[in-house]
Amino acid sequence: MLEYRVTLLLRSTALLLGVMALALIIRPGNAISIIGLTSSRELEWGFRLTGVISLALAACLSLAAAFLGERGLRQTAAIMILTSAATAVLLLFMPGGWNLWQILLVLLQVAVAAGYFFALKGRRRNR
Repeated sequence: MLEYRVTLLLRSTALLLGVMALALIIRPGNAISIIGLTSSRELEWGFRLTGVISLALAACLSLAAAFLGERGLRQTAAIMILTSAATAVLLLFMPGGWNLWQILLVLLQVAVAAGYFFALKGRRRNR
């Protein structure tokens, strides 16, 4: 059961991350304006680079879901808890004014961290 929950979360996270990465690569100006920053050539380049790195992470998450055993899935889920929580904290201190998209991004990261946490928490019951 642990393997199923974590695998489902990893694949869902990989899909979401992949879609967001493609959006950053193709149209970084839209993402910059949604979060309330002023677009510049340098910032768009940075967002495209972030998109490429996020696309690689999405591919690694889908491979982890496909090929790792229970121990590897537990370790990957623990890393994803820390990564999602750290991203939520960084998004709280993002420059620019607060808007609906920033709040949704923070809530999404907290939900992802909580999902991985509860997927691991149920591990002991299923042994």
